[in-house]
Amino acid sequence: MRTPLGTIILSCLVFIALGILTAGVGPILPDLAGNTASTLEAVGSIFTAIYLGAFLTQIASGPLTDRLGPRPVLIAGLLMMSAGMTGITFSRNLAVMLACGLLAGLGHGAVDISVNILSARVFKDRSVAAVNLVNFFFGVGAVLGPAMASYTINRWQTAIPVIWFGIGMVMIIVPFVALFLLSPQEKPIATIQASGTPFFLSPLLLLAGLILFLYVGAESSMGGWTATYMQETTSIPADKAALVVSGFWMALTLGRLVGSYLGTRWMPLRLLNFCLIGAATGGLLLALTTGAMLPTILAVLLIGFFFGPIFPTTFTISASLFSQASGKAAGMIVALASLGGMALPPVQGVVLTRFGPNPAVWLIAVFTLLMVLINFGRNRVIQRQPPQGMAASQSTAK
Repeated sequence: MRTPLGTIILSCLVFIALGILTAGVGPILPDLAGNTASTLEAVGSIFTAIYLGAFLTQIASGPLTDRLGPRPVLIAGLLMMSAGMTGITFSRNLAVMLACGLLAGLGHGAVDISVNILSARVFKDRSVAAVNLVNFFFGVGAVLGPAMASYTINRWQTAIPVIWFGIGMVMIIVPFVALFLLSPQEKPIATIQASGTPFFLSPLLLLAGLILFLYVGAESSMGGWTATYMQETTSIPADKAALVVSGFWMALTLGRLVGSYLGTRWMPLRLLNFCLIGAATGGLLLALTTGAMLPTILAVLLIGFFFGPIFPTTFTISASLFSQASGKAAGMIVALASLGGMALPPVQGVVLTRFGPNPAVWLIAVFTLLMVLINFGRNRVIQRQPPQGMAASQSTAK
């Protein structure tokens, strides 16, 4: 029986698996380098491949979710992601590995869009809390991934079984999604802003997308390179460095749980301002404490905590401002977010390997400060344009 409770439970399980697979990529980079006889810098391009795939599919997934409902988009995404991640673990050639990463990214993007839109639609009156809650469970998976990697590295000297576990979980969930998930859909519409500005050129959407471009790039950089950074700047061993990454995702998960609670009490803009300023504080602390183990770990945890609510809260604000075309709005801003995940982690890796760890973490500080500045500009736009003028005017498609 398809109910809101069953839908939220399945959405949370899907995001646990998504978190395991996403956070598991960082710890398996040395394995991938060995499997493909490539350098660590070269296999870091797997982030680009995954987020390129996510970017491409998110452009289409938003409108498709509006038209078909979230369920078919989610099922297709889960199957593509599983196939791609399986290919990554068995690839013995860099080009093949990157092609599999692209396929995994196509699935990742469809899963991300469909579950977030589903949560916002099914729980319209509590959308900030619901979307933060679902993304909290992404964080649960992201904590489990590196923690399991630490165990398998100790036991078998490889982190790849973590990816296999995530794939198995996805394949178990798929039939339940097909049978028990609600799938509300919207009529296709043509969308123009009241001011006459084309929908996709809305300053509010573009600025929200830019915030998520920087956020996802910084989050992926932290998840992908923190273990390497810790090993290069402190005496911490590889298995303990993986636990620091797990701590980052745990703090991010806790932040989303707190964000779900605050989402029922604070205005969304207030919650977002609070988190961005906190993240920038953590970014500066990280940049200023290179080589000091305990302050660095504290900075990593602070960044993770304040990062937690940024994505779901920004997503929900945009979906509510453009409620008559939530799929299109979500597709645009999440596609821009994927560009950040595609572009910024490889830049972080190049800076880390060629110029050293301190310049690399200063990039994190710059990314977080830029998010604060962009959000300040977006708040000014909102003050000049009342919310009722920002939602798209609806015209029924013939």
